[in-house]
Amino acid sequence: MDWFHCNNCFLRKGKNFVVSSCGHVFCESCVNPNHCSVCRATCNFLPISDKMKPQEQMFFRNPTNLIQTRLEHIAQIALFQNKQKERVIAFHKHKCAELERRLKEMSEQCYRQVSELKKENSELKKPLSQRKTSPVKLQANGCYPRMTLPVAVTTPVTPRVRTVSSHPGSGDTMDRFRTSRPIMANSPGLATPVSSIHEHGFKLTA
Repeated sequence: MDWFHCNNCFLRKGKNFVVSSCGHVFCESCVNPNHCSVCRATCNFLPISDKMKPQEQMFFRNPTNLIQTRLEHIAQIALFQNKQKERVIAFHKHKCAELERRLKEMSEQCYRQVSELKKENSELKKPLSQRKTSPVKLQANGCYPRMTLPVAVTTPVTPRVRTVSSHPGSGDTMDRFRTSRPIMANSPGLATPVSSIHEHGFKLTA
């Protein structure tokens, strides 16, 4: 160290040097235990040796070497921190890719469900559209056709004109007529012929 010397006598060679708390270096012969020989301030003295603490030895080292050592240490710190950052970035990239994959699956699933619902909705609308496009046809006069109920088909009855005489023996004929009609009177939809003989075309002759 070409700059190292005693701040009082400027001696550069020697073994026992001290440094004061006020920042001055003295050789063993220039040390004043009561005060600093340069600034006359009350101070403490620390022997300069290899037994000093690292933060104290740093003041007596070559700045270039110190910077290089510090730079190496700083480079190690930067490398360690960069590796940690890379791990964090890789984790977030993986997580982001996983979330994108799940989002894509959910989007496709929602799209399929919407398509199925649209298809089902269109199938449900078909009967309604068919009813709207095929209304009940109107007749020529603008009225709706009249509904007809089914009617039972019966054999037409042709009325016969019979002559009932009032001479003796005609009472037998009337009795036979009355006894032969109850079967028809029990039929549904037919009127009792005994009460209305003239409606069936019978005539009473004297």
